[in-house]
Order: sequence, then structure tokens, then C-alpha cells
Amino acid sequence: MQSSNQSPAIHDRPTQQCLTSSPTQAYSPVPPVTRRRWVKPLLFTIGAIVLLFVGVGIGAASQQSTINSYKHQVAALQGQVSTERADVTSEQNKLTAAQQSAQNAVSAANAKAAAQYAAREAAAQKLLHKLQHEQGIVQKSTISADGVYVVGKDIPAGTYHTSGAGANASPGGQCYFATLNSTNTEDISDNNNFNGPETVDVSGAYAFQISGGCTWAKAG
Repeated sequence: MQSSNQSPAIHDRPTQQCLTSSPTQAYSPVPPVTRRRWVKPLLFTIGAIVLLFVGVGIGAASQQSTINSYKHQVAALQGQVSTERADVTSEQNKLTAAQQSAQNAVSAANAKAAAQYAAREAAAQKLLHKLQHEQGIVQKSTISADGVYVVGKDIPAGTYHTSGAGANASPGGQCYFATLNSTNTEDISDNNNFNGPETVDVSGAYAFQISGGCTWAKAG
């Protein structure tokens, strides 16, 4: 009986040892977890970098927008300059054409004026020659100086008339005429002394002699 009662006690000891040793192993202290202090700053740094890139992107986009605006303004100004240059070129061409037209008009006017002057000069010369010819005829057809005039050379043939007076005629004096068959004053075909009007046809005579200062003019 004793042996049976002690056996449990023996068995109880190891159990107690197990119970006393088991908690020591089950609740042994766990080493503390070390916190990573560098994670938070890293996250801040990454965020700052992201924000920086975002800001740079926004700034770049804004700058690009400004550049594009400037480019459009420059393109518009270049277009205006091109248009104004074209206008200037057009005006210069018009001015050149007007100057050329004016020069052509001046040249044409000068040529026309020169032609008209030449025509008028020719007409004036022709009229002068005609007048000189007529004056020559009148001069030859009007005689008053004493002398012998060969018909057809010194005076034209025809009928001559005098009123019996003249610039050289003596008041109340007589005049003389003679139609001659030659230049010899003695070779008389007809003659007369007079102190009034007289008409003589010299067409058949060789020469016509006058004296006394009476003015004779061709009458026919």
C-alpha cells in the first residue's frame, strides 16, 4: 500500500518539474522590434522629388505655352511684314510704271512738239520764199529809177501804168518812156514825154526806158 502511495508522489515530481520548467520556456522574452527610421524621410524625399518633377512639368508646360504664344505672335508679325513688303513692292512698281509713262509722255510730247515746230518752220520758210518771190516780182514789176530795163530779165513782160507822179517826179515836170528794140537808147520802137497818166505795153519790146521820176507798176 505504501509503495503504491509513494509511486504517485514520485510521478508527481517530474510533473511538477515539468510544470515549473515549461513556463520558463514558453514565456521567454521576445527581442524588441527595431523600427526603420529611414523609411519616413525616404518617403518625404520621394514625395518632394515627385512634386519637383510635377512642378517642373507644369513650369515647362507653361513655358512651352508662352513660347508657342510668342511663336504665333512672331508668325503674325512676319505675315504683316510680308504683306507690307508686298504692298511696298506694288507701290514701287506703280511708281516706276507712272514714271516710265510720264517719261514716255514727255518724250512723245517733245517729239510731237518738235514735229510741229519742224512743220511750222517748213511752212514759214515756204511762205517766206513765196513772199520773197512775190516781193521780187513786185519789185521787178514796179520801177521808178531812170534807166533801161530788159523785158523778161529786169522786168516781166506785160502792161505798165503810171499816174504821172512818183517819189522822184518833179512837180509839174514831164516824164519820159521809150520801148526799145535793143539796149541802145537810139533804137526806139515807141516813146513819149508826158506829165499825166500813161499806160505802155512792153510785151513786144526788148527793153523799156524810163526817166523823169515817175513810178511805173505792172498792171497786166
